[in-house]
Amino acid sequence: MSRALSGNAISTETLRWIIGAFDIDRSDADHLWATYTAEQGFTSGITHTLRRRREMVRRQRHRTVSLVERYFVDETGSLQLRSTFHTIRAIEDGVDLYIFNHEPQASEIEVLHGGMLGTRHVYGGGLIGQEIIFTRPLTRSQTTALEYRTHFAAAKSFTNEVRRAAFARTEHVDLAVKFPVDRIPRHVWWCVWDDHLGGAAIRQDPMTLQNGTARYYVPFIEETSVGFTWEW
Repeated sequence: MSRALSGNAISTETLRWIIGAFDIDRSDADHLWATYTAEQGFTSGITHTLRRRREMVRRQRHRTVSLVERYFVDETGSLQLRSTFHTIRAIEDGVDLYIFNHEPQASEIEVLHGGMLGTRHVYGGGLIGQEIIFTRPLTRSQTTALEYRTHFAAAKSFTNEVRRAAFARTEHVDLAVKFPVDRIPRHVWWCVWDDHLGGAAIRQDPMTLQNGTARYYVPFIEETSVGFTWEW
């Protein structure tokens, strides 16, 4: 069993199928995932915290190589901007778009590099996704870089958290949220949730701001939702 869980014999998709096919209960499934990740040396990532997998628009055909994301909060305590630098790798031929899940209160998605806007989707019990169609389709193992921004209407997006969810493996994740000097929260935490939108926080680590910014790097995330939460 140890050899099988090392990743040499099965993939994460196969392990997920085994858990579902044999109706393995939650505690035993958690033990299997812990064994799987430990055998591969993946001890510093965040994986498999989601209680349920929300329905996707289409099967994911890429993996994220790196993700740098910056959130900006304005003087009213509202989310103003989400800036994303994103590199993905195709896992099969003909990958022609990426579906970007974003906050429902977003007023505009702006693609600066790597593609153009396509169809907007509402799915998965509240998820909103925007297609970013690549300049040219990718062949298997080919990578591409995307840069895009999410804008929010002034004073209409008051919030105390930002989240980034991952279905498949997302590597080299660098997230930060910046607050204005006259609107610094009393407490900020790095947070892991068990759902994309709602659910419960299963981990909260206190953060120290530097120049009004909370920043966190994690080597990889998978089947989880991570980000920041704060108190004013």
